[in-house]
Amino acid sequence: MKTPVKFLCATLAFAAVATVNAATTSQQPSDSRTYQPRELSRAEVKADLAVWRRAGMDKFWQKSTTPDFYSREYRTAEAEYRRMRNGPEYQQELQRLTQ
Repeated sequence: MKTPVKFLCATLAFAAVATVNAATTSQQPSDSRTYQPRELSRAEVKADLAVWRRAGMDKFWQKSTTPDFYSREYRTAEAEYRRMRNGPEYQQELQRLTQ
């Protein structure tokens, strides 16, 4: 093949792949669990911090070294934090701070 024909074939192949990729990307449904950035109020931040402390996460960050994220204790505390953060504890703390 001559160089211009090779270049044309490569360009067409690239364009086809880009078109298919764009079509599949735009058709993906939005997931409601996907992170949606937004500004938090001061009360929301303070409520989150209070729940984080109650779950025991603060004891892992008192040293100058990074905690062992894979330890059983850390994972247990993190699971408790997530449970409390998504449960009534966070809402109660937020309500307490906004009154």
